[in-house]
Amino acid sequence: MVQRAHGGYRTSEGPESCMLVLGMLCLSAYAVQCAIAVVSPVSSNSGKPRVFVYDLPANITDGVPTQDDRQCDELASGSPNLLDCLFGTEFTVQTALGPLKLRKTDQHAIGRIFLWRIMGSANKVEHPNEADLFFVPFWYSDSFPTPTTCPTSVEMLGQLHHLDANTVGKHIFVSPRVAHDGDVCPFWWGHPWHRGLPINQVDCSAPVNEKLAAGHMNAIMKFALEDRDCCWRVVGENTHSIPYAGFGSGLGLNMTRKLGQLREPSRSRPILLMGVFEDFPTKLALECKFIGPPICMGVVLKEDKKDGHALVLSDSTFTELVTAMLRSRFCVQPTGDNPSRKGIVDSILLGCIPVLFSRNQTRLWPWHLPNLRNITVMLDITEGSAIDQLKAIDEARVTQLRKGVVEAAKSLAYAIQDGTGDAVEATLYHAWIHSGGGPEERQVTPGPTIRSSSTPLAQKEHSSVLAFDDEVAKEKLPEHRAWWSDHWMGTVVCVCSILPWCSFLVLSTCPKQSESNGLLDGH
Repeated sequence: MVQRAHGGYRTSEGPESCMLVLGMLCLSAYAVQCAIAVVSPVSSNSGKPRVFVYDLPANITDGVPTQDDRQCDELASGSPNLLDCLFGTEFTVQTALGPLKLRKTDQHAIGRIFLWRIMGSANKVEHPNEADLFFVPFWYSDSFPTPTTCPTSVEMLGQLHHLDANTVGKHIFVSPRVAHDGDVCPFWWGHPWHRGLPINQVDCSAPVNEKLAAGHMNAIMKFALEDRDCCWRVVGENTHSIPYAGFGSGLGLNMTRKLGQLREPSRSRPILLMGVFEDFPTKLALECKFIGPPICMGVVLKEDKKDGHALVLSDSTFTELVTAMLRSRFCVQPTGDNPSRKGIVDSILLGCIPVLFSRNQTRLWPWHLPNLRNITVMLDITEGSAIDQLKAIDEARVTQLRKGVVEAAKSLAYAIQDGTGDAVEATLYHAWIHSGGGPEERQVTPGPTIRSSSTPLAQKEHSSVLAFDDEVAKEKLPEHRAWWSDHWMGTVVCVCSILPWCSFLVLSTCPKQSESNGLLDGH
């Protein structure tokens, strides 16, 4: 449309129109930039390893599952029983801060917990070229391997399609057990073996391909409850110990905060020493029974065996055990069949100073408890009364030990949320560093070029394991962000960037429009 170019009339092709077009183009550019910034913000997890999860078949050896504790996979998405399956059912303990809800976590549950956490993590990647670590979901939790159930090294290597010279040290196996030779398959400890031989016998005349496969298996990183630094019976090179899932695992945010408050060193703990009578060294057990509370408190566990290894205790027994730990300054944790025991982790998570009886115990879980010997007490019952030894520790030292326990507990539990720095995240981060990686490498070194394969079934197979109950969903899902999160701050920045342009466009047109109106009136 053409108007008079004088006397207050103007054309649609004047400088004001050009300014408007320029402003619109700038607005469009800002809109695109903001859309990219808001929809794809810079990840806050860039300092964490990216993990690829293998989609293993249901069985490698005919009729034998790749995991013997897959019952959690069968739960429908959103099932309220999911966390019960992963972390154990809840029980309640009355405390000075009100009811505390904990879980009866199976001591051999870390396999399924690791898989669930990784599958639901923002750092899980679908393409192997993006991965810093490769998680292989194969383990036995509640059963022991036999010569007829274990895949050979060649068979296992045939499933690891992304393993080569560059990635072999970035692959991870996990054993929910202590990884003695009866807990894991021979491929775990890198020995040529086939099903015609006894399970622990090395086949010295094995074909070259089997020896090479066994060598690859030996180089893979491995997680278990114990490692060879503490425990000579552990098999397999490159094995690293990770902690049991203790009483502080699988909790919601409210219960996690409450447990943290109950650990505080300023809280009164009237009992000097507690322990499970069945586990006490005989001399100490007799002494404790004779003296009794408030000096020494013993707990008798009434236990039953289910599915081979999972302890089944009544709610009252769990309640008595936790109550005793929360009220005691020292918790006795002698060695049993192995140097490690879940009670050491439980003690720390409940704020009780572990009392150990073997130097090997102080070498446990160095990635998570590098100063374990500095937050525990080592006793020698041959040097006199254990109770007298504990009484002789001055109050300042006790307070120092309790403060160390509080700090150690922060990364020892297995949480249900990402971003808490829990045992899962600590393990994966240290594994990343151990494999030669680290946050700085992403800026200068591209990922290895490796074979790719179709992996969409991995998410589908484990989709049921990603569900949460209503309480947990509110705490974990990334859609529920605080107003100061990256998403909302990005939105605010974009809006603030656009507003000056909008103001400029309005102000630049107003004077000219007023001048035109004045000329029209005069005409």
